Amino acid sequence: MWGRVCVTGLCTVCLAGCLTRDALYDELLETRDEAYDAWLRLREDGDIPVPAENLSLDEAVRIALLYNKSLQAKVQEREVARGQLVSAHRLALPRVDAKASTAYGSRDTDSANISFRQPLFRGGGTTAALRAAKLFAFWSDESVRDTVQTVIKQVTTAYYTALLADNLCQVNRDAVVSAEAHLSDVRVKRVNGVASKYDELRAQVDVANFRAELIRQENNLVLAKTSLLRTLGTATDAPIKLADQLLHAPVETTLEEAIEIAYANRPDLYMAELNIRMQRENVRALQSTYLPEVDLALSAGTDRARDGDDEWSGTQRAALELNWPIFDGFGREGELIAAKAKLRQREIELKSVEEDVFLDVQQALLNLKNAEEYVESQRLNLQHAEEGLRLAMTGYREGVNTEVEVVDARSSLTEARGNHYRALFDHCMARLSLEQAMGLLGKDMDSK
Repeated sequence: MWGRVCVTGLCTVCLAGCLTRDALYDELLETRDEAYDAWLRLREDGDIPVPAENLSLDEAVRIALLYNKSLQAKVQEREVARGQLVSAHRLALPRVDAKASTAYGSRDTDSANISFRQPLFRGGGTTAALRAAKLFAFWSDESVRDTVQTVIKQVTTAYYTALLADNLCQVNRDAVVSAEAHLSDVRVKRVNGVASKYDELRAQVDVANFRAELIRQENNLVLAKTSLLRTLGTATDAPIKLADQLLHAPVETTLEEAIEIAYANRPDLYMAELNIRMQRENVRALQSTYLPEVDLALSAGTDRARDGDDEWSGTQRAALELNWPIFDGFGREGELIAAKAKLRQREIELKSVEEDVFLDVQQALLNLKNAEEYVESQRLNLQHAEEGLRLAMTGYREGVNTEVEVVDARSSLTEARGNHYRALFDHCMARLSLEQAMGLLGKDMDSK
């Protein structure tokens, strides 16, 4: 028998030591190949979610909340919390164990035993553990809500970025069309002897420059849409059109109002509060270890000696057991000191988060104010640039302005239109940052 045990042990050690680096990476490579094949099958079968071709921002957010991988992983925190809550009940519920054995040696015996133990008193430690588990479940809900807000901001940012790229593409398309029309006019003038070869070459360079910028903006648009689809968790090559527009939507609020809303809605504040409450329950649980433990213990067993009369004999036992650890080498004292220090840490962390909330809201309001001024200045600048190009074109046709002045006016208008859309983008982003600072992202979805 001892020989068989030794052989089994040696085989186990050898098998455990057979895993080499090359073998491991061969297995990993095989797994990656299988994952690639699975990805191809998904694309061929059409199982990858594809958003609607005409995609609005609200629809993009809803899709992301369903398919975003980071959010899907974070939602599992709720299952972790549920598992901890179920596990915490073991401190209050009875425990039943069954045991059987067959022994060989100087005396061959068989035995079987079943035991029942019900905790009766733990000095408040049981209720503290259950409350801590429930608090962690609430904390996990707030953690998921915080991730939801992060995903909403990521999706909205990606959507606005794609909108900006789309608008900049349109600006450069219009510039190319305008420059080509002007080139045609110059060629007509040159045929009539009014324009020079230099004027025609300058107009051609103008067209080439705008076409090059259009290609660059079109590439940016493709990348922006791909990034948006990646954030949504859908097929990254799906053809989409952006249904919304970059709009100027003024926000009227004061710092005090924004802070009040943030204090009532920010998930990180709720998480910090719950961290304090969980740590308090941990302190209570450690304090309960100074008190005695009382259990009700029941057991029944039977055994026999095979080399004797080979008859089973049974035993029963019922007891009320008290266990009171008087001294454990200052182990409990050290753990309690550390737990109280962590409690103070959590309280300080809450104050720090509150200060961060104030800073976030204040910064968001300042950025929003700057964005408001930027939008207004670029709106006026766009009007001036449009009028400037109109006057330059009119003067060129009448022989008053030169080709260079027309090119400069068109470049100024293109830049002004681009800056106008960038100003709208900055205002949308500032408004988004304020909503996140106040904890309002996804709030309307919670109420539906």
